[in-house]
Amino acid sequence: MLLLAASSLSFDGFENNNFQCVFNDAGRLGYERIEFNCWYAESLTPGRIREMRRRCEGTGLQPVALHVSAFGGSTSEQLSWNTAHKLRAIEAAVELGCRRVVASGMHIEDRDGERTDTNALLDDLLRELYNLAPYAEEADVLLCLENHCSNVLAGQQAYHYLFDRIDSDHVGICLDGGHLEAAGESIGEFIEAFAPRINHLHLKENGQFGRKSFCRFGCGGTDNDAMIREMIRRGYSGYMSVELSPEIGESGDFIPFTDEDRRKPHIMFSRYESI
Repeated sequence: MLLLAASSLSFDGFENNNFQCVFNDAGRLGYERIEFNCWYAESLTPGRIREMRRRCEGTGLQPVALHVSAFGGSTSEQLSWNTAHKLRAIEAAVELGCRRVVASGMHIEDRDGERTDTNALLDDLLRELYNLAPYAEEADVLLCLENHCSNVLAGQQAYHYLFDRIDSDHVGICLDGGHLEAAGESIGEFIEAFAPRINHLHLKENGQFGRKSFCRFGCGGTDNDAMIREMIRRGYSGYMSVELSPEIGESGDFIPFTDEDRRKPHIMFSRYESI
């Protein structure tokens, strides 16, 4: 069964405002399930997670995933910090009552703007996953590695490298169709290669194939419907999370999102819940 969710990003953007908008507006616009974007120092503290759980219970919203900052790190110290961060994210997911931790990988440019060796970054990510996977299995929390354009996890080549080297039923892929098309890769071909590994879906719309050009739903070329139907055909059961990205500003669209912008993907995709 597929269940529709919305990311808190779709309501609160990149603001560190304690999820004010998602709690105020998500239920009113028809969303029952939320993927919380927890990118800030306060986001995963025990007190904040307890507060989020109380607010979810009070509003009737169901938490389905924690979306946290990237896997990996290029030094032992960074990997130590990041591994501890992801261990806490797994704990926090259990405390909140959800069973997914979503994150992507590191950018493929270093601080000087020069490209870093991709396989070296993937090896760092693998080292972290080797340490995380046993605890994820013990806690029964899925790790969902999201593809991002201009990122070490941009497309098929990176995931082939990873899954040739790690085998855990608690480590899988969060497929983001908008990001995949921004990276110039086919959603259908990606699903053909990795369908059994896909354990979470992000619904995002990109304007121009091969270029990051995120846009409002219905204004681009990403066929999220085809992606959903193909995953249904292959037996996918899980969540599909709407991401209405404030990064549309990078394409020159600076008009604030409206209720209609947020309601539209619910209308477009909620019908798949009954299939």
